[in-house]
Amino acid sequence: MHPRGILPVLLARCAHRRVTVLTGARQTGKTTLVRELLPAATGLPPVYYSLDDPDERLRLAADPVRRLDHGPRLVVLDEIQKAPDLLDAVKLLADSGKGRRFLLLGSSQILLLSKVRETLAGRAALLELWPLSLSERAAEGELPISGMDLAWRHGGGGLSRLAEHPRRVEDERRLRAIEEDHLRWGGYPALGQLPEAERTPWLRDFRRTYLERDLADLGRVDDLDNFAMAQNLLAARTAQLLSYSEVSRELGVAVNTVKKYVRFLELSYQAVLLRPLHTNLISRLVKSPKLYMTDPGLARLLTERSSPEDGAIFETAVLDELLRWASWQVEAPTIHFFRSHSGAEVDLIVRDSERLIAIEVKASRISNRSDTRRVRRFLDAWRAPGRQAPRWKIGLLVNRGRDTLQLDSDIWAIPDWSLFGPVEPDRV
Repeated sequence: MHPRGILPVLLARCAHRRVTVLTGARQTGKTTLVRELLPAATGLPPVYYSLDDPDERLRLAADPVRRLDHGPRLVVLDEIQKAPDLLDAVKLLADSGKGRRFLLLGSSQILLLSKVRETLAGRAALLELWPLSLSERAAEGELPISGMDLAWRHGGGGLSRLAEHPRRVEDERRLRAIEEDHLRWGGYPALGQLPEAERTPWLRDFRRTYLERDLADLGRVDDLDNFAMAQNLLAARTAQLLSYSEVSRELGVAVNTVKKYVRFLELSYQAVLLRPLHTNLISRLVKSPKLYMTDPGLARLLTERSSPEDGAIFETAVLDELLRWASWQVEAPTIHFFRSHSGAEVDLIVRDSERLIAIEVKASRISNRSDTRRVRRFLDAWRAPGRQAPRWKIGLLVNRGRDTLQLDSDIWAIPDWSLFGPVEPDRV
């Protein structure tokens, strides 16, 4: 049983909000989180309904208000998109007060969140559960803080601690072995229970289930084979700027059809679109986004790239780790990429109103001072017009090496396993 970083945030939302919505792709562990980890943390199991069961749906539909009224106990409705009409009863009971609380789970956003917006506007807290992160896979017991936590909380001071107090040799060896497996197979929890020979078939079955079930939830796709081909073409562009017109030409369909396919991949958590960093919101929405698959193992399967050394797969894995880490922050930072009109670019930018981390991703084993040029130019130049400068800005060169090294006054080279892996308490 892996610890989940989102658990403290989920507990806080369920304690203080009448309705909490937890979404995510299939097989990310939503049901396990709610049925195993949540009761262990609270000491009181919730009242659980699985709406995948048609008989359960019929029983609840017959008298939803009475059957869902369990007073102050937390009521969980799993796969709520299968029975969106129950949200009217949830709204009625939540508005009645008396400590009634509901947790809604769903594996696709479109039916769930459109109904949530209509029925539970202003009442529902929204959370997302991703596949396992490297720190969740590597943790033993409770989830400790990661190198990314140190960087985000303490800036250069946190990174200096990692550089000055390296991990013990046996801990490093273990973390690097987990990182290698994580890059190759991704973070879906079920894969950890399988021998390596069974993992590719599992990922293929997962993909087939997604095509057959999630698309039925999301909307009608006229040509499932065409969509599957589009998924492969888009996966091959992971960590690249997305050109809808280019994909439409290769696929032989209209641009609007490609946009629909991309939207379906987003809504079912198979892909994310990363927007460029602009101070002007209109510019941010108009400029071309970068597309990333949300799991390196599935990306490798769809693109038929066998090596974790592949630069696009490695950058995808780093972005995926940032998505998981950001999802369990009390106030999540924004994640963008940067590209100027002159062609200057930085792979990933993590920021809030007070902090900014510029990240360059290289699948090499070594980074040196000459590799800092793009990050250096960005850190020196960036300041949001009309806004207060961040309290601090730092740069990271994320690689696959062994050592955390300070390359400049505010730029560090750091291995991905050290940045996203757990840090022992005596080294914090």
